[in-house]
Amino acid sequence: MINSSELASIFEVKPQNINNLRSRYNLKDTVDTVVHSNNRRYYTPTGVRKILKKRNYQFERKNICVCNVKGGVGKTTISVNIAKKASSLGFRTLLIDCDKQGNATDQIWPSANDGDFPCLYDVIKKHVSLSDSIVEINPFLSLLPSNLKNQLLENEITNTNINKGSYFKRVLDSLDFDLIIFDTEPNLSQINLMALAYSSLNIAPIRLDKNSIDGLDLLLGFIDEQSKEWPEMNTETKVLINGFDKRMTTEAIKKIGEVRELGVSTFDTAMRIDQSFVKAQEHGEIKRGTKAYEDITDLVTELLELKPNKKIAIQ
Repeated sequence: MINSSELASIFEVKPQNINNLRSRYNLKDTVDTVVHSNNRRYYTPTGVRKILKKRNYQFERKNICVCNVKGGVGKTTISVNIAKKASSLGFRTLLIDCDKQGNATDQIWPSANDGDFPCLYDVIKKHVSLSDSIVEINPFLSLLPSNLKNQLLENEITNTNINKGSYFKRVLDSLDFDLIIFDTEPNLSQINLMALAYSSLNIAPIRLDKNSIDGLDLLLGFIDEQSKEWPEMNTETKVLINGFDKRMTTEAIKKIGEVRELGVSTFDTAMRIDQSFVKAQEHGEIKRGTKAYEDITDLVTELLELKPNKKIAIQ
């Protein structure tokens, strides 16, 4: 849930403007808003969605991939926390865990300890439908989980006669979600390419080091090469800088210049160095009030175009 101050910050207005919306839009206590024991009022995903709809926000489906071939750049933590933040803002969100290690699954569905649940391998194998494999975490957040059976996924894709470029379009387009996020593994696997083919935007997290930028260059080249064979692949890659430190400004500007020489843009938001982000890689939860929490909020606000004069205006 989101408190008045945070919601006001997202929309760049005073908290009083947000509070005034409760009566104007007939928001219901215990359904749209909740008062906690600290006497602070919080807005539920249902309440935030009502506000957005009243202000004519268009919930257009967004399909995004979080992919880079370099490991250790925070892909899973970013994927999980984009999904959590978007769902808290009333976006019906599906996170698809494509990584055979299942770290996103562990973070977002910690009770799935026994691994006895269907994953993408079972869907491709036609043991179960995709919709029947989706786990509802809460009414606004769902997960297509991963487990070690996905070790067999690449062989199954190779041996199965499916249209890899349009597969996800066929099985996902009819599902009722506002946002679909693919968390990928750090390589150029076929399942990653299938996710990229379906996504209109690829978020490529990098750290400002040579290996990250080389990995980005490799990814961009491979996408360009594959798009010649897969006409469905029309994804834009946008770079998210992770681990930014203002003390390295001179070096950072140089590295950002190298990124732009590759022909890709960067998000206005960068993930600053913060221990809360590091700890979230273990349990998935970024602590409120930290730099990482602020940065994820800013990233989702930018990604979903929630700022005034874009998709929404709060009066």
